[in-house]
Amino acid sequence: MDTQTSSLGPKRSTVNLVRSSHSWTEADSAAGFVLRYLAPMRRQLVAVLGSETEADQALRILLNHLVSAGFGEHRNGRLRDFLLRAVRSCAKARLNELGRQSGEPGKPSGINLSSKEWIIRWRECLLQRAWRALERTEHQDPQRPLYSVLLARSTHPKADLTELCAAVKKRSGVELTPAELDAMKMEAKAAFAQLLADEVVETLEHPDKASVQTEIKSLGIGSAFAGLGV
Repeated sequence: MDTQTSSLGPKRSTVNLVRSSHSWTEADSAAGFVLRYLAPMRRQLVAVLGSETEADQALRILLNHLVSAGFGEHRNGRLRDFLLRAVRSCAKARLNELGRQSGEPGKPSGINLSSKEWIIRWRECLLQRAWRALERTEHQDPQRPLYSVLLARSTHPKADLTELCAAVKKRSGVELTPAELDAMKMEAKAAFAQLLADEVVETLEHPDKASVQTEIKSLGIGSAFAGLGV
């Protein structure tokens, strides 16, 4: 990986798309792993079932199944595809439960899962996980406020360096000069992009550079890697 130096130490400007080699198919606990992605699944189920309560009941069905059976023979392909099928399956199961309780058959044909909506929810989940991971790195090394720098730039895209320095200081307590902050901007972006790439890797069955690039394009998150060496 190429590096440059600044007054704050090494500055990264490249991303290793396959730094992490851990695939979801290798997870020891299917239920434990899937818990990471409950937010987009729950939102999708609310859209399908029309109720947060029913969405939670459907998720209960899914998690119980994963605890008892794991990923089973479906341990292949992209995790987001597996989870979309799981959402559909547990929604149907919940509708069947409701049908038995009411004496009327469930109507799984009424389920409309929009792949476009799912991709948007999935993308938001991966981006949020990368943000949280970057925030944790700042907690571990408070004198390198990469999260605060990137957050300030994202929240105040038209602010000048002096204004960004003030925002970073307010959030992190670290006082940077405009030159130091300018030097950290690319490092912060690269750190975030690396964490996002790691998130993508874990959702693929056989992650390699080409498949990660394809998934980045499919999810519409290429802007996170713009200007960086990959």
